[in-house]
Amino acid sequence: MNELQIISYNGMRVVDSREVAEMVGKPHNDLLKSIRAYCEYLGQGDFSQSDFFIESTYRNSQNKEMPCYLLTKKGCDMVANKLTGEKGVLFTAAYVNAFEEMTQQLNMNRLPPEASAGGVADLIRITRRVLLESGSTPQDVRQMSKEVYQTYHVPVPTPLQYPAQLSLLSMDNPQAIEGRAHERPLTSEAELEMW
Repeated sequence: MNELQIISYNGMRVVDSREVAEMVGKPHNDLLKSIRAYCEYLGQGDFSQSDFFIESTYRNSQNKEMPCYLLTKKGCDMVANKLTGEKGVLFTAAYVNAFEEMTQQLNMNRLPPEASAGGVADLIRITRRVLLESGSTPQDVRQMSKEVYQTYHVPVPTPLQYPAQLSLLSMDNPQAIEGRAHERPLTSEAELEMW
């Protein structure tokens, strides 16, 4: 077993202690004893147990309710830190990969806020002005613009690939790029504002 199944529980991503026990080659009852000891120590240290371990139950093959724990990433970290050797390394690699993969999937499935093309343009224009007034560099403005385009899954315009000064111009006057590309780049704030 090289993969752990991450499940969602009350908005948290967790792993069942039975899977952890199987992966680390430890009887589940022994792992439960260790986790209970960790919980006791956490309580003495004034830490929230639920940030690491969440008490739960499952039904065994005889339909009897049995105790288990749900481990958060922090709980997996704690268990892994107590392990040594091959089992510890393999468990650490498995839970790190599983949590990272789930995070990536959640980020890919996250839909950007809905906005019209004009709304995106207004957002960029307003943010550009605020950034410039607060002393941000043209490179900062260019990066912000690219991020806004990417957030809303809008193709990044070609002018953002030009030097930063020309990119700033394209926000207010995209035709300016074609007519000025052969000239020297603008260097001062006054020159930028004239455009």
